[in-house]
Amino acid sequence: MNAYETLVAVAALILVYGLVSGGRFGRHVTGPMIFTAAGAALAAAGFSGGAGTAEHEIANEAMKLLAEFGLAILLFTDAARIDPSHLRQEEQLPARMLLIGLPGAVLLGLAVAWSLFPGESWWSLVLIALILAPTDAALAQSAIANPDMPETVSQTLNVESGLNDGLVLPPILIVLGIAAGNSTGNGVLATLAGHLVLGPVAGVVIGYGGGWLIRLAVKKRRMTPLFQRLSAPALAILAYAGAEAIGGNGFIAAFAGGLMVPLTLHRDAPARRLEDFAEAEASILTSALFLLFGALILPIGAMHWNLTTLLYAVLSLTIIRMVPVALSLIGAGLGRGAIGILAWFGPRGIASVLYLLIAVQTFGGNAPEELISVVSLTVLLSIFVHGLSATPLAALYLSWQNGKRSGHE
Repeated sequence: MNAYETLVAVAALILVYGLVSGGRFGRHVTGPMIFTAAGAALAAAGFSGGAGTAEHEIANEAMKLLAEFGLAILLFTDAARIDPSHLRQEEQLPARMLLIGLPGAVLLGLAVAWSLFPGESWWSLVLIALILAPTDAALAQSAIANPDMPETVSQTLNVESGLNDGLVLPPILIVLGIAAGNSTGNGVLATLAGHLVLGPVAGVVIGYGGGWLIRLAVKKRRMTPLFQRLSAPALAILAYAGAEAIGGNGFIAAFAGGLMVPLTLHRDAPARRLEDFAEAEASILTSALFLLFGALILPIGAMHWNLTTLLYAVLSLTIIRMVPVALSLIGAGLGRGAIGILAWFGPRGIASVLYLLIAVQTFGGNAPEELISVVSLTVLLSIFVHGLSATPLAALYLSWQNGKRSGHE
């Protein structure tokens, strides 16, 4: 599937799904479900050229650029949408989930992978645990965006999803460098310096400077709303390129740059227009990535699926995610229903897909089969299980909450 065919397929699906997205069908069947299924159908029909061609497509330059810029824009927009006040409110719920729940999920995921895949290299197991740790709130958006959902729950999930992909990125890159033989001895220190120092510096300078310029231009009425929206991908790509130019990591720079947006634009109109980009134009990019996930990655992963892979995928979406999150929320004053919702809605989506693409491109044709197999099946299950459960579980939780209130009255 070449770039032209992908663009046409995405355009057609956006139109078709858009016609029913506001009705009952759209509330229960999400866009990622449609695009992933369509990609898989195209692969089954032979439009992707088979698994051998898929491996070539994933590693070629066009896919490399799509993955790299897509990840940079995703990291930037996720970070830019964070309202800093939500990190200080509600008993610091997002901080608990990010600082306790996220590391706990990685460690538990590594322990389970170690027991289920004893023949795999340590770095492959670590990558499985790390790549499947970040969540994608968009896959449960019908629940999170429900106007009746308590802000405590919806904002906590949004903040967690916006930050956890950036937090797991440095260890993923370091492990990839070691596994690929690019970081040994002093090379590890150089890699750490590039990831943890030069990348953030470039991101902070470009993100803060760009945000300040946007705010100034808007104040003087020199920047139209259209270009305020388009400044999101522009700043993301500039932060990425700026970091790469000085030997830093572009992805970390994009994430750091996005974190600067709330500091410079606050929650004013320009910041909301950057969010509009994330909700509109960026959706085209994520739709294309879900289509390519179904068309190019699933055929490769499916060749290696087995019962052990399925067991890990199920555990990843349940125990590995839910237990650390529940433990992180002990003493937060939440009811069992709220903890259950926060623990369950940890979908694996576009961040995991992009991290897998980066890993495949790093290793070329030598990417561990178990890594591709486990990540692809876990994301596939999450797209459908979380997508289908979002609306009914949100309704059940809200009904339970209303029942509790009625009982107290």
